[in-house]
Amino acid sequence: MRTQRRAAPALTALTVAALAALGSGGPAQAAEPAAPTTDAFASDLAWVSATNGLGPVERDRSNGGSAAGDGRSIYLEHKYSKGLGVHADSVVRYHLGRNCETFISDVGIDAEVGSAGSVAFSVIADGSLVAQTGILTGSSAVGRIMADVDGATYVDLVVTSGGDGTTEDHADWAGAKFECSGDGAAADHGPLSAPTATGPVSDLPWVSATNGWGPVEKDLSNGERAAGDGRPLKLGSTTYSKGLGVHSESRIRYFVGNACTSFTAKVGLDEEVGWLGSASFHVYVDGVQVVESPRLTGSSATYSLIAPISGASYVDLVVDDQGDGIDKDHADWADATFLCGNDAAGEAFYTAPATLGPDNGDIVRTEASSFYVDPLKVTKVNATVTRMMYRTTDTFGTPVAVTGQLIVPKAAWAGSGPRPLVAWAPGTQGLGDQCAPSKLMASGLEYEGPFIAGLILRGYVVAVVDYEGLGTPGIHSYMIREAQGHAVLDAARAALRLPDTGLTTASPIALTGYSQGGGASAAAAELAPSYAPELKVVGAAAGGVPGDLEMVAEKLDGTFYVGFMGYAIRSITDTYDVALEQFANAKGIALMGELENECTVESMFEHAFTKSSSLTVDGRPIIDHMREPWLAGVVQAQRLGVGLKPSVPTLVIHSYTDDVIPFEAGRGVAQRWCAQGADVRFQPSLGPGHVGGFLTSYGWSLAFLDDVFAGRTVQSNCGTF
Repeated sequence: MRTQRRAAPALTALTVAALAALGSGGPAQAAEPAAPTTDAFASDLAWVSATNGLGPVERDRSNGGSAAGDGRSIYLEHKYSKGLGVHADSVVRYHLGRNCETFISDVGIDAEVGSAGSVAFSVIADGSLVAQTGILTGSSAVGRIMADVDGATYVDLVVTSGGDGTTEDHADWAGAKFECSGDGAAADHGPLSAPTATGPVSDLPWVSATNGWGPVEKDLSNGERAAGDGRPLKLGSTTYSKGLGVHSESRIRYFVGNACTSFTAKVGLDEEVGWLGSASFHVYVDGVQVVESPRLTGSSATYSLIAPISGASYVDLVVDDQGDGIDKDHADWADATFLCGNDAAGEAFYTAPATLGPDNGDIVRTEASSFYVDPLKVTKVNATVTRMMYRTTDTFGTPVAVTGQLIVPKAAWAGSGPRPLVAWAPGTQGLGDQCAPSKLMASGLEYEGPFIAGLILRGYVVAVVDYEGLGTPGIHSYMIREAQGHAVLDAARAALRLPDTGLTTASPIALTGYSQGGGASAAAAELAPSYAPELKVVGAAAGGVPGDLEMVAEKLDGTFYVGFMGYAIRSITDTYDVALEQFANAKGIALMGELENECTVESMFEHAFTKSSSLTVDGRPIIDHMREPWLAGVVQAQRLGVGLKPSVPTLVIHSYTDDVIPFEAGRGVAQRWCAQGADVRFQPSLGPGHVGGFLTSYGWSLAFLDDVFAGRTVQSNCGTF
């Protein structure tokens, strides 16, 4: 059975017309180029036909202008001596005569246009799509294609516009090469079956496997040239019972048939070669690289790798040498696992499946977790802790998966009525996936842990939210009002769906949080009447509320906490597809990239006292750009208390001396709610700074929650502050 392929999707009119004119199987012209019989660079082969958006297709040069030969050296992240320089929309057709197996190329926008341009690259074999990148811009990382063209008569290399016109769409097929055996046939792999459940990769049959030294070994290191001559897999001091032992250059292809969501592995050079060897590990999904490791040597630490593979038909595991020869490159894919069906655990838990349930709050998956109050793991909370993934919606109403923790006290509920539920919105943790509260709580590193533990001691069930993109794929929706509010409310819905919690649909629910969590719980409170009217929300307590991002940005610029402003800017630009290049210079773009992978402590010490004027293209502070018409609208969309109000008693707490979020940012929210007739109590605080404000707010919040759960009246003080 030949490798299954997908039909080519609708591309541009140019592509469709060109492919139709050239045909998809028969000869395209009377005397077409001879098919290659050995490996060959694309630029060394005669093509059948070529169309290009600006001037001719260039060999071993960038596209340049409209004249032939006016390009420069091909340059993506480095210079390439071989390749094709094209301009969207472009189609280059090659005659392979069924002699080639693989097409390999780095792809991207050439450096000659800087950060401009946006394109997608596709490889089409006899009319079937075998590889297609997402949209790549001039500021994107280099894409890599390793497309299966086995048995194809014709292959088309297609570059299309990213949908914003073709200006500056100078695209490179860098190092483009066909690997050809000259056999004139497609390999027959027999019937292919996709995995049906999570399991070790070494227990599955591969479609094909090549290796740089001897055969690929299952559950053993590579060893030498004979099959089965390896040792138990060992990285550092850890021995692994399952995995693959390979040697660069190695490629292993698996058929997963759209049945799996993630691939995970521990990778590195096996201990059998000591400190010698060097290699890199790559995962390709349907011909496009999705994950790569850095250069690893025999002395490198073990590298944890996780690749999203939802929707994939084929996954290729590739180990490359690092340009210093392949001697001693004994590489291990240790604990290599495909997460399939709805099973996932550990790091793979955070990769969402291809489809979600129909309703917000629907549970995607759960696993047992833990909650320690301290990093030494001395104090474990007396509760049953469940990590959960559930469905919510982003700011545009698109379904997304979000994670969190549900903490159920082991002690019986001693209060009256059904056991209450607190939806806890955490404060700022960072943008990096490692900063997710559900991960930090299991390690005793969540700084709000002692306060959450206090709620558990009162007998309340607590649902702690990770928010969109924190742990799960994508940029964290930091300070995005609707996305955060939805995540909090849907955490409550998810909690009610889980068994053995003591919760019922009649359980009273309260929303609470401080700082980012104050904003998220405030957003949830004002969204609840329309977004989750069925929930029995009885109150909300929000402290240190960042209710006006303009105020907050102006306060943070150049301070110890300036990284928090960067978090918000990066989140806004990602959510609303605002190009960083519109206002950020190279330093600013680099800093935003760093923030994407940092937690709060790292960001505070790495970027303290940075002035945003040093990060912009025109030297103006970022707050000035936030007030420009092209950005002001999305910034103002995050303002709390504008046309929305809570329908339940709400406590707002803010310190006069807050050095992160201005006092007026919090009081303003309370005032706007009061003006709409909401039942609000505003509590000013003398807690020193933002941290001191948090410590003092906790007592007031806890007393407020006790009151609303007990049905006691909370007196509004609207009109007095």
